Amino acid sequence: MAVFVCLLRAIGPATHALMSMAALRQRCEQAGLQDVVTHGNTGNVICRSERSVAEVRETVQRVVDSFGIRSEVFVRTPLQMLAVVRADPFPEAARDRPAEVGVWSFHRTPPWPERIRNFEGPQRIATIGAHLVLDYPQSISGSRLDVEKLVGARMTMRNWRVFATLADKAAALQKG
Repeated sequence: MAVFVCLLRAIGPATHALMSMAALRQRCEQAGLQDVVTHGNTGNVICRSERSVAEVRETVQRVVDSFGIRSEVFVRTPLQMLAVVRADPFPEAARDRPAEVGVWSFHRTPPWPERIRNFEGPQRIATIGAHLVLDYPQSISGSRLDVEKLVGARMTMRNWRVFATLADKAAALQKG
């Protein structure tokens, strides 16, 4: 049975009153997903299923929609996530400032625009499959870089610490 990581977009304090992580877990299980766990409060779901990536995404999207929340679901396999973690394009930043390294996950690998491939700015950028990794040396919160606008595709972002933890937990579930 395959393991999947579902990353929900735009989950935070405003949505918690409508959807707790416990309720999200319960409804995912009721929808037929197995070994469902959540990590943190920002909509990270790890589960097992015989379904395809597209079917898991559709299932979790229906669950999220049932709460009346408008949040897009992005699905990753443990191997896709581990590929990003193993590539570790900015190892010093990932080690010393993991909350200031963002991993942007897209549904599929976009045609990276020239502005991304030849980016010059205080941030450092690397592309790994359908992921964009950014090192924010002056903090994520202070950046005015609009990745979605630059790339022209929908995405969701997790900091390095959360992304790497999700990759490790998904890999462990896959082994177990």
